[in-house]
Amino acid sequence: MSDYYFSAKVDDDTTICIAPITDRRIELSGEKVDDKSGYFLFETKGGAEPSEVQILARLTSEEAALRLKLMLALK
Repeated sequence: MSDYYFSAKVDDDTTICIAPITDRRIELSGEKVDDKSGYFLFETKGGAEPSEVQILARLTSEEAALRLKLMLALK
């Protein structure tokens, strides 16, 4: 699976992303993620170095990530 990264600014402080999840993003979410394979739909707050991450969904295939990217019009 390629490492795609799609995102869009929601407002000055918030970005929505589809990407593989990093250990740092998981730590910032405060959630327990047993399987970090595939892609995740998540929201970050705090600019380029986010201070908060909210995991919204896990996508289990590259096809799902690409389809959701189109639906959300992410770049």
